[in-house]
Amino acid sequence: MCGPLDTPSLGGNKYFLTFVDDFLRKICVYLIKEKAEVFSVFEKCCAHVERQSDNNLKILRVDGGGEYKSREFNKFCEENGIVHEVTAPYTPQHNELAERINKMLVDMTRCMLKGKCMSYGYWGEEVTIDAYIFNRCPTKRLNFVTPEEA
Repeated sequence: MCGPLDTPSLGGNKYFLTFVDDFLRKICVYLIKEKAEVFSVFEKCCAHVERQSDNNLKILRVDGGGEYKSREFNKFCEENGIVHEVTAPYTPQHNELAERINKMLVDMTRCMLKGKCMSYGYWGEEVTIDAYIFNRCPTKRLNFVTPEEA
């Protein structure tokens, strides 16, 4: 999760939430107004990913943020057979892929908005566009196939 950002998006969102597939490197981005929405967004993302891929989510690795430690979050993971890994506090290197992708999305968004002299209120739209672009770029990890194709 990234935020709160200083300028709310056009839809009034102050955070964006990313879920990254460790193998494919595919990014799912969700814009949210407050941290309390994290669990409902995770449920929606989980259902979407499982329907699209015909695979079940096996492991969820998150930082030690309180938004991931609720009873309902733990109960959902337990009921669905998802291993809920919580990294140690103040160790972003344990969740390095997600941290790198969040940084990349923020940097791309700043560059795109600044390059086109656009208001920072458009950050929400730009973050989703950047994830869309990233998912359609070939990667060496997948033998130059895009995460979307894989």
